[in-house]
Amino acid sequence: MVGKAIESLWLAQGSPEDFVVIEAGAGSGRLCREVLRSERGFSSAINYITVERSEALRQVQAETLGRYSNVSILADLPDLSTSGVIIANELLDNLVFDIAEFTSDGWAEVRVALNADSAIGDSSPEFLEVLAPLDDFRSSLIPDFAPQIGARLPIQVGAFEWIARAATSIKDGAMILIDYAGNAEDLARRGGWLRTYRDHSRGDDPLLYPGEADITSDVVLDPIRDALIDSGFRIESETTQAEWLSGLGIEDEVATGEAAWLAGAARGDLEALIGRSRATEAAILTDPLGLGGFTVIVARRG
Repeated sequence: MVGKAIESLWLAQGSPEDFVVIEAGAGSGRLCREVLRSERGFSSAINYITVERSEALRQVQAETLGRYSNVSILADLPDLSTSGVIIANELLDNLVFDIAEFTSDGWAEVRVALNADSAIGDSSPEFLEVLAPLDDFRSSLIPDFAPQIGARLPIQVGAFEWIARAATSIKDGAMILIDYAGNAEDLARRGGWLRTYRDHSRGDDPLLYPGEADITSDVVLDPIRDALIDSGFRIESETTQAEWLSGLGIEDEVATGEAAWLAGAARGDLEALIGRSRATEAAILTDPLGLGGFTVIVARRG
């Protein structure tokens, strides 16, 4: 499905002979492999760049994608001046964010300090939260609204800066952003947008297990839209992942997979198993209570 989306964007750019795909946070390289396997019309024009900070995952990519001569594996975004598309799937929620709390005096930044009984170097220090004034930059990332006092919101510092940086990687083309996300007012009202993960267990207290837990949050869409517009992009669509995949024809893929399974299930042949796997994966990707509820933003420039 992503291959079909890339092909559509390539055609919209006039089918250039040199077209780059930059996948940020590419992980094991699975998406890259699936796109290249699709063998669509852009196959001879595409140069696929995976960007992954983890050295271990870059090594996995080297093994997974080694047979493709049109793949480059990088640790950071490149500086290019060509047409292309940038894909960030579940990247923005993992970038650095701060936290703001609404008070009787407006928004304040939530910071972390050591408890009076703790000291730097303690084996088990205790932390506490303190409020501090927001600087102008962080204030600019919060839209103008007034929630209930005590409401909190992530400040998307890392995501905003990443989009500005990523926008310099291509001359024109598109950016596809896929993530847990919501509008600022909705997130501030419902809460529950901060999550921690440690040893495969989920929590909600970022002060526990410092340095041992991953901390992530839903992405606030308001500053993301602003960052795209500031970088010269226009937002072409903003949908759920289920809606986006439906627009790309995932129902046809499911029907084909189910037909292959029904035709070959009794024999248990490979084509039937692939068909069943395709239908199962599609159901997961479009589940509105799961991955199907992700937000997909497609923005274009040029």
